[in-house]
Formats: sequence, C-alpha cells, structure tokens
Amino acid sequence: MRFLKGNAIVLMALLVGFAHAGVNLKNGNFYISYTDIVVPGTGKSLEMTRTYNSKSTEKGWFAFGWGNVFETKLVKSPDGCVVIHEHGAGGKTRFCPKNAVDPKKAAQKVVDVMRKKSTLSAKAVKDLTNKLANNAELRHAYARKFGVKSDIAVGSTLYSNERGIQQVKVLKTGFMRASNDGKKEYFNKDGQLEKVVDKNNYTVEFTYKNKNLYSIKDSFAKQIYLEWNTDGRIVKMWSAKDKVATFKYKGDDLVYSKDVAGNEYGYEYDSNHNLTKVIYNPNRKKGEKEDSMKLEYEDKTYFISKITDRNGDVTSYKYGSNPKDPKNHYWTEVTKNGFNNKPVTNKYEYEIKTRPDGSRYTYRIMTKINGIKTETIYSECCGLPLKIARGKVVTNFEYNDKGLLTKKTSTRGDYVEIAYDKVHNKISRVKNKSGVTTFKYDKKGNLKQAQNSQGKAVLLIYNSKGKIQKMVDKDTKTKKRRVLAFKYNSLGKPVEIDMKGVGKIQVAYDNYGEIKRVESKKGHKMALQVTQAFQNLLAIVKPAGVNLNM
Repeated sequence: MRFLKGNAIVLMALLVGFAHAGVNLKNGNFYISYTDIVVPGTGKSLEMTRTYNSKSTEKGWFAFGWGNVFETKLVKSPDGCVVIHEHGAGGKTRFCPKNAVDPKKAAQKVVDVMRKKSTLSAKAVKDLTNKLANNAELRHAYARKFGVKSDIAVGSTLYSNERGIQQVKVLKTGFMRASNDGKKEYFNKDGQLEKVVDKNNYTVEFTYKNKNLYSIKDSFAKQIYLEWNTDGRIVKMWSAKDKVATFKYKGDDLVYSKDVAGNEYGYEYDSNHNLTKVIYNPNRKKGEKEDSMKLEYEDKTYFISKITDRNGDVTSYKYGSNPKDPKNHYWTEVTKNGFNNKPVTNKYEYEIKTRPDGSRYTYRIMTKINGIKTETIYSECCGLPLKIARGKVVTNFEYNDKGLLTKKTSTRGDYVEIAYDKVHNKISRVKNKSGVTTFKYDKKGNLKQAQNSQGKAVLLIYNSKGKIQKMVDKDTKTKKRRVLAFKYNSLGKPVEIDMKGVGKIQVAYDNYGEIKRVESKKGHKMALQVTQAFQNLLAIVKPAGVNLNM
C-alpha cells in the first residue's frame, strides 16, 4: 500500500477551503476572515466564518465591524425596493420592481417623517430632498434610521443583477431570495434569515430565542449552538462539548477569539473601532516576542493607509480625487517593495455615475500596474464590463436582457459566443476559435454532460445528495474512455475513487473530517490517471463556470 503525495494534492485541494484578508481599493476597506467552527458530519460542511470590514458601521453578533453569512438580513426601503445586507456588515444588494422607481416621491416620504421628529427649515427640506432623490444608498440609510418603510404587496417580485441574476419574492410569512445557482434564502417579516435551501434541497435552518439566534441546524442534523451575553454578543459556539469557540469583548469591540481547534487571536482597535492589530499569540510566555499584523488608517476618511505583515513586509495606500468631482472620480495608489527590494507603486482609478433611481454604479476603472494601463467601462444596468482596453488591445462585451454574457470580441481576433439553457440560465453552448463546447444539465441544474468539437466528452451522474457518483471521461474519436466511481462516508466526504480497469484510491479521515491519509496499491500511476481525468473534466467545463460538487 503506497501513500500518495504529489498527485494526491490535486484531490485534497478539492476538499479544503481557506479564509483570507485584503483591501477593497475602491473604498479603502480592510477585511479579514476567520473560521471559528466547522461541524463534521454528513453532506456539506456547516461552519461559522466571520469577516471584519473596517468601513462597516454595523454592530453585529461579534460587535463592531464583524459579520458573517448567517447575519444576512433584509431591510425595506421607502421607494418600494428592499436591500439585503450581505453578511450583516458586508455589501448591500438592492432589489427593485421592474417598473421605474420614483426617487423624488421616496425622498419626500423620508423627509416628511423627519419633519415630524425634528425642525427643518424650508431650505434644509429642499436640499435634503434633492440629496436623497439622487442617492439611493443614502435614502435607504435615512429611511432605516427614521423607521420609514414601504408596503410591498404579497406576491410581488423584485429584481437585481448586482451579484448575478437574483429575485426577491414577497411572501405572506416574509421574503424569499432566489439566486441563479438554485439557492433560496427565506427571511421572516423582521428581515431575519430563517432558512437556506440549495438546489439539491440541502437545508440550513435557524432557531431564534428572545430575538437572538439559538441554533443553526442543517438537513443532516449537524448543529451549531450559540450562547450570548447581555449586550447581544456571541460568547460561545459549539457543536460538541469538547469543541468550543469562545469570544471576549471590550465595550463594542471583539478583543479575543479562540476557535474549536485551539487557535487564539487578539484584536486591538482605535477609538473609531478600526482594527489596528491582530495578535497571533495573545497568551505569550514570558519573554516570547509578539507575533502580529499591524494596520494604520487615514485620519479623516479612515481608509486603510498601511499594513505591516507578520513578516515585516509593508504595503502603503495613498488616496486622491479629482477636485472638480471628488465624490465621483478618485483613485488609490498602492506601494510595496518589489523583487529587487525597491518600492513599486500601482494606481487604481474609479469613476462613478448615478442611475435615474439614485443608485450609484462604477462607470469606469483605470489601472496602471507595472507600467501597463488598463481601462474598463461598465454598463449602467448591471455594472458589467462593456469594454476593456489594455495597451493597444480592446475587448468588447455584449449581454442579454438578464445580464448574461453572450458575446466577447477582441482586436486580437479572439471571440466567444455563448448561449444559455432556458430553464437554469446556465451556459449551454460556447463557440470560440478552438471550436464548440456544449453542456447539458439535469432537472436540478447539475451538469450531466459536456462535449467539445475535438471529441472530448464527460458524462456525470449524481447521487440523491447532489454529489458526483460516476464520471465517464471519453474521447469520441479514439474511443478511449475512463470510468471513475466515487464512494462517500457518513460525513459526505469521498473515501474511494475507483477507476475501472486501473485501480482504487482510498482517502481516510480523522474524527473531525480532516484528511488523514490518501493511499493506493497502484501508487503514483493511479493518482496520475485520476489527476488527468480531472484535468480533462476541468478543461471542458471551465467555460461554463461549473462548480463540481464532491
């Protein structure tokens, strides 16, 4: 029995994920994510990952600036639209009816409520009304602050293309968001997330007690329990008594966390709740050097200005704007040492425009990276690229009425034409200089067949839980084929890959679902065959953007 390493890494990569950190160069927001608990068990992983956003002003389950996907909430706007606050403290997705929104009427509605609660001069009323009419995000913020809502009839459907094709349907019990990937999210009348269901009916449900979330439970009985303090903050999370994540706070700030694996982190902030330091060894032994990442911000805007990594590498951020239109035309310059240890500066420039309903979108982005300029122009309806000019090369894009890419052409002679499956809005045909690739899906929207004009084809069969049960990789010209069968354990993780006529790969896990070993009697020859089959599959399905569920 041989243990496989090199080629088995490809297989392992399909099974693991990671958290990340970075900077949104458009608004100077620093973000960083941590996964505190992953519950082993059948089916998909049930986990809690929280993300800090320095530009967020929300106080969530983990105090100021922190949010997670289960905190996603829905809030009504005064103009007949709704806004979903992603991850609680993250971005906002606006859903509106097909008929045009009246921004002036909605602005007036907000101002009328404000006048009942405070004294406003005639000039202030006029200026504020105009301001709110021309800024949907500001209008939503004021409406939320003063409790201004609109009545949306049950049965109504609201639409958004901001993050792919999505709809919100108004139900008697609340709201339901439907995404193009088949996922459905249900919200109660207060806008709290109650249930999430994917295309294969994998379900995550939320139970609340005293308005706080008590438990998160999926359709395979995996469960996360939560304990709160009197300030409405999570202090403990667990699925098993010996695996507990803990959190400590100081005022409105999260200052300490310990995940179920025992990893400890300390957090420090300035007086404006901006995260200034992440400490990776908060409980140090005497004489032990602090291991930390340091963050600095601009005084007025609170944009991130400097990051010093754990290894001492420094990245600095400098911001500028057009004095004639500073709110709609601005840029960020990022400087860090290059390979020769000399500082290298790249520039990212943004131009913003406003839609008729007052919502804003990015019209143009110009970057200068390593001396190469790239300019991208975006559409008003969906914020999708219409033209990208990089040096002398220009690429143009066309879309259908749902915001899906249908054609891409380049001055270099490259082109792509794309058609979509009418049921699932997924790619059914791709034509380019290399030929044609076609795709077919089952009733649930899982890819069941892909074939290109070079004779390469892949057939996929799924089990009742939406996981690949069998894969047939074949060449219709040479008649060669490889058949792979997959078996899963009670945790829903692949434990055996059987290639017909070649051999088997066994994957073993520990009690918490982590890979312990990968082995095969056929050694590296077997791993190479499996890797080649997967590479062929990925090469064929890449144009369709298919997410392979294993």
